[in-house]
Amino acid sequence: MVLLIPDFAPTEKLPESKEEWQEIHCELVTPLHGGGVVARESDDKLPVRVTAIRGQLRFWWRLLAQQKWNLSGKRLREAEFRLWGGIGEEAAASLVFLRVQIQNKLQEALLSDYAKGLNDPLGYALFTARKTKTGLPEMKLGKEGLKWIVQWRLSEKANETDKQQVLETLRWWVTLGGLGGRTRRGCGAFKAEGIKLVSTDEMRELGCTILFSGNLTTDRRAWIDAITEWKEMRRKYKTEFRRLLGRNDEHSRHLATIFSRPVYESGQWRGMVIMLPNSSPEVKQILEKTK
Repeated sequence: MVLLIPDFAPTEKLPESKEEWQEIHCELVTPLHGGGVVARESDDKLPVRVTAIRGQLRFWWRLLAQQKWNLSGKRLREAEFRLWGGIGEEAAASLVFLRVQIQNKLQEALLSDYAKGLNDPLGYALFTARKTKTGLPEMKLGKEGLKWIVQWRLSEKANETDKQQVLETLRWWVTLGGLGGRTRRGCGAFKAEGIKLVSTDEMRELGCTILFSGNLTTDRRAWIDAITEWKEMRRKYKTEFRRLLGRNDEHSRHLATIFSRPVYESGQWRGMVIMLPNSSPEVKQILEKTK
């Protein structure tokens, strides 16, 4: 089964371009957490959405723009609007075209397929998939093994700087990003071929802090290692986190810049906990004690 998903109407003709479509071959290695049209469900008919990929790419582009390309304020907004498109008084189309080819059918999975309870490492990572006291049923997860191809190319209006920025953005997404929800806790992680991954040296050069880097192992073991280490950090500095974030601290924006997940390297996987450079000073003060 091959399903082509463009991010433009099928009847529309794409703007002419001498650029060829570039391909990134992807395979899901951790469960897909939501991401479908129906809340709390993955979509087996359209499991990988171009709009979702665009959202991920814009996140990583903004990080790079602020931390590496020295863009901020109005200059950042104008550059993002020009490259990725936007709506408003001067609506503009994106200079980046994306397509997705689904290679096989997404299978369903449940929380119980990964953890015996919420105290298990993967139970912690997937805790929002549980059956709730308010009556919400257990979430249907997307099982690892889904394969797809991301195709991308640029408009003829794009220049060499645009191309380098898009390529680097894609590299950060395939290394540390994902699909669906809970990607910061390792859900929706995938292996990518056809593009160079970001090295730990590059992460540090951008200003990321490597809080934990485990041994090379399998994807599942690396995920468990990363979540186990993150849980221990949360336990060790529970008082500090509670004072800063309040009781509902797992959903705090302060933790949106902490990634605990498996990272692909040399044909194997390494569990890592990474703090992005745009983390709040308060969180940096707490977590840099772990270094």
